Amino acid sequence: MYNSIQHFIEFGTKKIEKRIREFIQEKKDLADLVLGLQEELNALGRDITAEILEDMDDYLRNSTSRKTHWEIVRKDRTEILTSFGPVSFERTYFKPKKGGKRQYLVDQIVGLNPHDRVSADVVINVLEEAAESSYRKAGEKAAYMNEISKQAVMNKVHELEIVQPGVKERKAETPKILYIEADEDHVSQQGKKYKTENEWGLSSTLMPKLVYVHEGIDHDKSTKNRKVLKNARYFGGIRDSEELWLEVSKYIDDTYDIEKVETVYLSGDGAAWIKQGLQWIEKSKFVLDRYHLSRYVKTATAHLEDEDIELELEDALKEANKAQLKKAFAKILEKTESETKKKAVNDAKKYILNNWAGIEIKVDNYEIVGCSAEGHVSHILSDRLSSRPMGWSKRGADKMSQLRIFKKNGGKVYDLVMAQKKKEQREQAHQLQDELIREMRVRNGRYESVWNSNLTVLKKGNKTALYSALRAIVG
Repeated sequence: MYNSIQHFIEFGTKKIEKRIREFIQEKKDLADLVLGLQEELNALGRDITAEILEDMDDYLRNSTSRKTHWEIVRKDRTEILTSFGPVSFERTYFKPKKGGKRQYLVDQIVGLNPHDRVSADVVINVLEEAAESSYRKAGEKAAYMNEISKQAVMNKVHELEIVQPGVKERKAETPKILYIEADEDHVSQQGKKYKTENEWGLSSTLMPKLVYVHEGIDHDKSTKNRKVLKNARYFGGIRDSEELWLEVSKYIDDTYDIEKVETVYLSGDGAAWIKQGLQWIEKSKFVLDRYHLSRYVKTATAHLEDEDIELELEDALKEANKAQLKKAFAKILEKTESETKKKAVNDAKKYILNNWAGIEIKVDNYEIVGCSAEGHVSHILSDRLSSRPMGWSKRGADKMSQLRIFKKNGGKVYDLVMAQKKKEQREQAHQLQDELIREMRVRNGRYESVWNSNLTVLKKGNKTALYSALRAIVG
């Protein structure tokens, strides 16, 4: 690092001064200044990184601990892609004296696996961008003036171990009412589904699930009093329903005193996997989502010219009057000629009656705050998975769903990547490496001297060309 900084002071600062002078004198756009500075500072970052890695390798070559257990084989040059761009450095290949695998010890110490071509900071950049846009764009923004293939980005997503943020502490106060809302997205799966001997059907569909628990609706004054969910926690992915509801149930038990909860309202479209949550969540009651109910009402009445029948149906639903509902459907069927349309009307009637308890519970019940599951699925899942024509593998859709849920829960991609790397390092840990790491940390005072150096270039009081240019401008 000493040589890198000295070189930058002697040569890099002159380049920066030149770029600043050109910016001022030639009246360039601010972007020209920022991009020019970025180029020089990234070059400094690459030089410092390479020098530190080579300095660590030199220490390993001279270390007493290393000499006891490892022999030098040769020195090789390699390149690793970082956020600064590609960093080229030399490191030593060692072999153990008492059997075992040959290794580049400096790679092991800094967390580089044998086949790594990118550093963890690049992986973090890739995952952050991939969660929001596409694999291709994530690869383009991986590092300064460099990119990686969309296949490599996909591999990083598939390899990611996603563990949702844990519950920090139990809530001091438990509300009497909790709300759970659930829905799923419909995502096209890669490849075509074989239909008949001479025909190919549409792509099969994947259905990542989304479940979230909250304490009701609050108002965010910072965004013009927009309604927000209070203390929401999200769960989901392409997962077994029992496993998903077990995770939701555990979260409620860990976060709240369930004895103080009077009711848990579970809202959704009535799908079997959603109603399965009633078996797992204590004190839960099902509420039919108004959005899906309205869709079936429109399906049953869209072809009618008589608005009175439609109003009769809506009144029956508001009052949860089953007899009136059946009469309204009978009138609708009388005025329906198409057999296809009759089937749609009967399907709507069947759907409503099968979810009657979820409709009935809403009559004069002011505790129920409504359901925003459709909007949440659109924002968290569909925006990335199904809003554009694309196909997903089951693993890819599951990982991306869980990654976006992880971020929605306040998780940091940095923590996720580093936790996975630490796990890998624990699995590959060697006592000698721990000894070497401790030695090198004790020795890190070497770098403090860089900032207290008596280099002439640091101490000189000459007025630079930049100083003169700025003085000339301000008069």
